[in-house]
Amino acid sequence: MERAPIVFGTDGWRGRIARDLTFDSVRRVVTAAAAWTIDETNLEPGDPWTLPVVFDTRFLSPELAAESAAFLASHGFRVLLSDRPVPTPCASWHVASRGLRAGLAITASHNPPLWNGVKVKSSFGGSATPATCDAIAHALDRPVPKKAGGAVETLDLASPYRDALAGLVDLDAIRGAGMRVLFDAIHGAAGTLLETIVGTGHPTTVVSLRANRDPLFGGVNPEPIPENLAAAQMALASERFDVVLASDGDGDRLGVLDSGGRFVTPHRVLALLAESLTVRGRIRGGIAKTFSTSLLLDRVASRLGVPLHVTPVGFKHIAAKMLSGEVAIGGEESGGLGVAFHLPERDGVLSALLVLEAIAHSGGSLETIVAGQDAAYGALAYGRRDLHLPMPVLRAFLENLRSDPPSSRCGEPVTGVDDMDGVKLLFGSRGWLLHRLSGTEPIIRIYAEHEDPTLIGKLLDETQAELEKLAS
Repeated sequence: MERAPIVFGTDGWRGRIARDLTFDSVRRVVTAAAAWTIDETNLEPGDPWTLPVVFDTRFLSPELAAESAAFLASHGFRVLLSDRPVPTPCASWHVASRGLRAGLAITASHNPPLWNGVKVKSSFGGSATPATCDAIAHALDRPVPKKAGGAVETLDLASPYRDALAGLVDLDAIRGAGMRVLFDAIHGAAGTLLETIVGTGHPTTVVSLRANRDPLFGGVNPEPIPENLAAAQMALASERFDVVLASDGDGDRLGVLDSGGRFVTPHRVLALLAESLTVRGRIRGGIAKTFSTSLLLDRVASRLGVPLHVTPVGFKHIAAKMLSGEVAIGGEESGGLGVAFHLPERDGVLSALLVLEAIAHSGGSLETIVAGQDAAYGALAYGRRDLHLPMPVLRAFLENLRSDPPSSRCGEPVTGVDDMDGVKLLFGSRGWLLHRLSGTEPIIRIYAEHEDPTLIGKLLDETQAELEKLAS
């Protein structure tokens, strides 16, 4: 029987449980990662024979992690296996702080409950680079030589990581600000981590929501976007909270609601943190954003007098900019954000702490900060729509768009086309419309941003109608 192909996406490999993802396919990926780690031609620094292995709250994640650890140990690796579900950035922190070459996380991040996967973390404490992913892909089904001395050590990897995060923010300011905070883990790996870091007995309190393990994530996808935050909205309707912070399945993304339940986009969150951290002197340097992220960042970077870097989608591209010293903060439309004084890595819990720190130091509320953004930079409306259609249809649509772009959309003149990652139609300095295939699922994502909020729905509707017509 022919084995299913293993194709790496924007951040590791993922597959549908029991179809693409089986114990055999995970072992193939882990074997390839192990072969790459100890390859004699591998120039990446760090101890190649010690690997942290962490896992999230998904179906079979603990079992897949345990089997992967046992397999690695049987080939001579010292495996540091987490004793509980932890955020994926926990693996990155242990790789960097212990001077290791790589680490593994069993997770499918924000994907639907029927998916799982493997993420690989590199020596610098972030997602494997495209070159590393290619090297691991080329190592598929290559045998790993065995050596004696392997062992699995089941450890508390969460506590030292938690303490490291606590040391990166002004906890005194956060605790003394008197905020009432709701943290929605969506049954993911972040659990009660934010509540534990902030602690009890302070004017600021953190209440954890959906912090228990549920492999079905309460019937939603564990992605902190508005349609998956109904539980938090219900909590807001019955209790007062100053801010709602939410994370995804493996704890590396952040979603934010204000006290009225309005979604504060990751674009705004990245912008407010870039401004707050720069003005307070905590960071110095450029801002990086992925291709699907707002023009707001262009305007903030210009006002701060710092360079703006645009990368393809996938935080590993931002990580490369951080490693080169070009940027101090970077983020993506999907809620992943990182700062250079930590790791070149997304971290949802650290991002949540930094938001609380920014609010505390502002002396106001999240709503006040957002209103100040609009006053300083102008309001921009944003929308996204994910469409499931046959892949041949999606590829044909993108190719037609690239080779013969329209002169206008919804009456708005198209002033240019950018195909760095997908196909983006530009509307001057007022907005854009991006069409991009998902790196992990058979989906096309349509993103729209414009100064005229009435255009967002129209742009998305017109694009969807064209796609459905082509499919029929």
